Amino acid sequence: MIDLILTIICSSSIAVILKINSVKNWDSMQLIAGNYFAASVLGLIFYAQEPVPFSMDLALIGMSAGVLFVASIFAFSKSVTYSGGAISTLSSRLSVFVPVILSMLIYLELPSLFQSFGLLVTAVTIYLFYLSVQRNNKDVDGLKKFLFLIAVLLGIGLADFYMKIFQANFHPSQKAFFLFIIFTSAFVISFTVMILRRIRFNKKSAALGIIMGIPNILSSHFLINALDKFSAVYVYPVVNMAIIIVTATVVRIFWKETWNVYSTAALLTGIAAIVLLNL
Repeated sequence: MIDLILTIICSSSIAVILKINSVKNWDSMQLIAGNYFAASVLGLIFYAQEPVPFSMDLALIGMSAGVLFVASIFAFSKSVTYSGGAISTLSSRLSVFVPVILSMLIYLELPSLFQSFGLLVTAVTIYLFYLSVQRNNKDVDGLKKFLFLIAVLLGIGLADFYMKIFQANFHPSQKAFFLFIIFTSAFVISFTVMILRRIRFNKKSAALGIIMGIPNILSSHFLINALDKFSAVYVYPVVNMAIIIVTATVVRIFWKETWNVYSTAALLTGIAAIVLLNL
């Protein structure tokens, strides 16, 4: 049970840290670079414990995943700024529908009855996203918020699908190498963007990013441990629901985030969709 709780705490802390960075008005790319620096160091430590021969194919897949990881967390940080921590976290968790769709199309996996209903509820939730950000906003502002929410959903969903590609084509012993390549590539990309944009170094933002990198990689570690002890049908719905609830509660208490009727409806339908998609 402790692994389940630690997974929820680590995953929830990511959105909270993004919220802190947003409130402080610090540059998000610097935070992202710090995050992936810490993750790549931890990834190297894990890889050193399970070294495997270098694989060019796996390295190329890992590097392309690194690009997607940077883009998705950048979209996540912007979404937290524009739409709040609760709705952005919901979008990140709802991204589970992307691997389901792609597995159907590429690996010809058939969804269960519950997953089929989950896909329908996901479509309803996406529409509620649109209504929630359009309300009390100019058309351009509302559209920008909606596009960042969709970018989070698609970006994180596609990043998760890389794990499916790994599972289907490579040996489990190569996982540490794969994650190390992903995180190192993501750090190099985000650091390069910082240099090209001539972003002034902010040690507080970089330090916050390093702090975020620790729960970022540990959440996967604790999740794997939890899956060793409990059924995936139990773990995934519980973890995803708890992350949304914890994040929503924290941002409500500390930053007084409020939700309109469409946002509240999206939270409810989104949680239902996540449960159905994981059954």
